[in-house]
Amino acid sequence: MSCLTRNMQNQLSRYLQKNSAEFSSCDAEGIRVALVSKGVCPSDVTADQVSVILKQLENR
Repeated sequence: MSCLTRNMQNQLSRYLQKNSAEFSSCDAEGIRVALVSKGVCPSDVTADQVSVILKQLENR
């Protein structure tokens, strides 16, 4: 598992919030693949890490 810095996690959270409609029907792996293909996050970020970010967004 790669180290996801707090700064990168915050940036990904903001990106997902701003583009929530685009990712509403995707699971964590689908979102990870989309983010990697757009160059928004590095390919070594795991679906589990994306899942943690999504859970944090739900709790806000």
